[in-house]
Parts: sequence; C-alpha cells; structure tokens
Amino acid sequence: MEVISSRDMQILDTNCEYFGLSRMLLMENAGRGVAEEIMKRFYEGKVQIFAGSGNNGGDGFVAARHLKEFEVEIFLLGKPKTELAIKNLEICRKAEIPVKEGLPEEVDSDIIIDAMLGTGVRGKLREPYGTAVKMINESDAFKVAVDVPSGLNPDTGDYEEAVKADLTVTFHKAKHGLDKAKDVCGEVVVKDIGIPPVFEKFCGPGDVISSYKRYDEAHKGEHGRILVVGGGEYTGAPALASLAALYAGADIVTTAVPESIRKVVASFSPNLIVRGVGDERIELKNLKELEELAKKHDVVVAGMGVGENPEFEEVIRELLKSSKKAVLDAQGLVDEIPENCECILTPHMGEFRRVFGEVEVEKAAEMANAVILLKGKEDVITDGFRVKVNRSGNAGMTVGGTGDVLAGICGAFLCNDDAFHAACSAAFLNGYAGDVCYEKFGYNFTAMDVVKALPYALTKCTRFEI
Repeated sequence: MEVISSRDMQILDTNCEYFGLSRMLLMENAGRGVAEEIMKRFYEGKVQIFAGSGNNGGDGFVAARHLKEFEVEIFLLGKPKTELAIKNLEICRKAEIPVKEGLPEEVDSDIIIDAMLGTGVRGKLREPYGTAVKMINESDAFKVAVDVPSGLNPDTGDYEEAVKADLTVTFHKAKHGLDKAKDVCGEVVVKDIGIPPVFEKFCGPGDVISSYKRYDEAHKGEHGRILVVGGGEYTGAPALASLAALYAGADIVTTAVPESIRKVVASFSPNLIVRGVGDERIELKNLKELEELAKKHDVVVAGMGVGENPEFEEVIRELLKSSKKAVLDAQGLVDEIPENCECILTPHMGEFRRVFGEVEVEKAAEMANAVILLKGKEDVITDGFRVKVNRSGNAGMTVGGTGDVLAGICGAFLCNDDAFHAACSAAFLNGYAGDVCYEKFGYNFTAMDVVKALPYALTKCTRFEI
C-alpha cells in the first residue's frame, strides 16, 4: 500500500487548487467516498456524524448528503472555520439535514462517522473531543473514521486516546501511521478522490505555505539567522543572496565578504550587515573567523560571486564540519557533505557536471548526502530518494543574479525547515516572484526586481490556503 505523510498530503491538497483542481471537488469526492463505503455495508440505519471545525468536518457534511436512505444527524463539536467546511454545512442546512451544536445526550445510532480531527491532531485531545472519543468508543455502533481516527498521529501511529474505528476511509494514499495502529483503524480503505499522481511531483504554493514560518510571539532572530559567505571578483552576488534571504523572511543576515569589497556590498542596502573577512579574497587563514560567525547563525549560505579562488573550496569543506545547516552555490559547491550538516546544493547543469560528472542527479544527491536543487527550465529537487520538479519561472530569469536570489531564499526557508521541503519551497517562490515580475515588466527585469517581488509573491501564495 502506497503511503504519504500528512504534511505532504496537505501540500498536495493546496497545490491541487493552484493546478486548477478545486478543493471543493476534492472534498466532494472524499465525502462521497465515505458514504459509498457505508452503503456497501448497510442499506439503511441511523447515522450520527461527529464533526470538527476543519475540513475533516467538511468531509462529514458531504457524506451526510450522500446517505440519502439513512437517518442522519450532524453534531458540531466546533464552529466550522474553513471556507470549504462552511459552504458544505450551509448546503446541509438547506437540505434540512438535522444539525445540532455540541455533543449528543447519548449515542443511539447504528453508525457513527468520526469527522472530528483528521490528520491535524497531535498529543492529548482537548475538550469536547476527549469526551466525544469516549462516547464513541463506548458505543456499540459501527464506527467509521474519516481519513484517520481522531486522536491518532497520522505519521507515527501514536495516540493517547483515539477513536477505535471499525473502518477507516482515507484519501488518495494511506497515511504512514495507519498501518502501525491497526487496533484503532480497523479495516482501512483508500479512496481515489481524483488527484493525478503526477501532481505529487510538482512544486507549488502549498510547499511555500508549509515552509514559511511566522510566530506571533517570536523575538528578533527566531525566524532565522543567516551567514552569507561569498564575494571577491563580484560584489552583487552576495548582496543579492543576502537581500533575498531578508525578503523571504529571515530576521538577521550577516554578509561576510573580502574587506576590499565590503563598502561596495554594504552600499546596496542599509538593511545589510556586512563583515570584512580577509583582504582581496577569503582564504583558509580566515577559517577560524568564519567558524565563529557561523556559530551565531542558523544557516550558512556560501559560494556566490567568489570567482577565481583556489582555496575557497577547502574553506567550505572545513567550515561545513562546524555548521549545522548550509546552502552552497557556485564556487561553494562540493561533492560531499559531512553527516553533521544538513545541506542544499544549488548548481546549474554546468556546475553540476563540474562537481559530479555525468551521474544522475538522484545518485549525486545520495552520494553527496545532500539535497540537490538542479536549476534549469524545470528545476529538479532531490535528496536521492524523493524527487520533485518546479515549473514556476520564465525566460526572463536567465538574467544574472537570479541564482543568487534562489540561494538566499533557500537559506531563509532552511532556518526553520528540513532541506528537501525548504528547497522545493524556495524553487517555487523564486520562479513565482519571477512570474510576478513578468506580469509587471515583461521579460526585461533584473534579479533585484525578483528580490523586491518576494513579499508580494509570498502573499499571493497564501491565497491558495483555505
């Protein structure tokens, strides 16, 4: 049985909207699928639906409409919060399906549908869900869980208290935890809800929404501290990467460049914190200073604008030994990453062949112990096992500097995410910002235009979150 993580399913669900496949249709297919499985087992009977406030509840509302030969009651354990759930509840009310707020006085049905929490729950259940689970489990009714039994961690199979279902109807693919918790899942049926399998391979706004973090109670630095290491022959590249990291959500970015270009790089923006390291170029003798800087940051982004520097590769190899996370581009690319460092490599095809030769990109990622984001007309992102493709962007992005922008975005997302998901999100957002620029300027825009478009592109991505 094929499986998918709850996070990747949520990303896919959002991306379907972007690809033109309505989530209202997906919810319709899911709810109808639940009803179909019930009707395969029963011809009639009384059904009580315990509905939560999210889209899991929405699936239950759809199921209610399709159970035409059954006596159906809906119990709302929370006010619906999503647009999809609200719309489907309104339809149920207009269809005169009984809807009641709160828990029933007693469970007196032939069938119970658990449409409370789905994949969104972790840890101990809050009320009224804890009481609802106890009521359901004490009943002799046939219990049907929508997607996963409420209370079950969909990825690990762990639970403190969970609905003990006779049947679990899950969608598109099974969730990892279902096979590990057969005692609460009962029979598991996977329903096809119309998502083309190839959609799993494409990056979209769902990736960005999943990676981009903003915490209401955070303090300066909690959304990411990045050290950009680069520059030498070129001054714009490290500045673009640094600004992109800031515009993509990092709180603090320190840019370490040779002293000879420090003032020039600093002149790009008052938002830049620029440190001079070395004289004309960064060398091994500067390693200790870089290591001390790296300790104060979450992610090292390195390699942009270095030019000819025979010692830089060795500097990076040594710096990675004391770095927890890194993004490597251009002259910073190496073919092996130490176990202690989670890393994204962002080569174009020429750089990829220089570093890895003619091997397949998946094999190179596995050998390097890194995520590779291979830039091209279609970007390929792989950790050696998983592969996704990004199709955002346009021909205007052949202008110099957009790769530096991508490295900075990768750094921003990597601060609070794993390397694979961060790379997928960064690839899409970089191209999407380029598409925003195309709408405004046509093909003739610059890398700085892409940087400045990042906040708006992020905002556009969130409109796909319902």
